[in-house]
Amino acid sequence: MTNWEVVEVPRGAYIGWGTKPGQHVTGKVLEYSPDGGTDFNGSPCPTVAIELVENAASFNKDGDRSNHEAGEIVQLNAGQVSLKRALRAADPAVGDLVKIELQSLAKTDKGNVKEFGIKIARGAGVSSKAKAEPADDDEPPF
Repeated sequence: MTNWEVVEVPRGAYIGWGTKPGQHVTGKVLEYSPDGGTDFNGSPCPTVAIELVENAASFNKDGDRSNHEAGEIVQLNAGQVSLKRALRAADPAVGDLVKIELQSLAKTDKGNVKEFGIKIARGAGVSSKAKAEPADDDEPPF
């Protein structure tokens, strides 16, 4: 008889950015692709999956807020120009810690543009146990 293991599938939520500076997403990078997402025009854009290490908020088009707690997994599609530049410049890897923050709104002839900042701690999200394990599983840890 087969012994089935039930796998709890993580639920992810997309982050929507509000209009007030200070909103941020801070956590461990689980996946990153420089062109795996889709922006507002259907063009490729960066996408990143993050396991939150701090609480975060998300806003929909009506301004309704959803709260996300540390430990949850969230998804960001970097459709905004500034966010695209920030993620591509940072080029995060799995295990990096990132803090992406809405810093300001800039007025342009087409309306307000959201400007983002990013901080990265390379490898800081990898546990010390994972760092200590040998790269080749066939080799004993002598």
